[in-house]
Amino acid sequence: MNIERIDDNHFRLSIDLKQGQKLAKAINGKAREMRNAALALSSALGEAYAEANNDFRQPPHAFDEHAPKQPSIEN
Repeated sequence: MNIERIDDNHFRLSIDLKQGQKLAKAINGKAREMRNAALALSSALGEAYAEANNDFRQPPHAFDEHAPKQPSIEN
C-alpha cells in the first residue's frame, strides 16, 4: 500500500488487488459499525477488483455491417 500526498486537500492511495480485496472484506465484516466513507471505499475496492479480473473483450465487428449473422431458420 502506498499513500501519496497530492496537495493539502488530496491524496492518492495505491493498493494491490489482494490487499484491496482483503481490506474490503474486513470493512464488510464490520459493516454495521462502519461509516459511509469506509463502505464507499469497500465498494470501490470491490469494483476495482472485478474490473481488474474482467478479461472480456468485445469481438471485432460486433455491431457493424460485418457482424456475424444468426443462423436462419428459413432455407
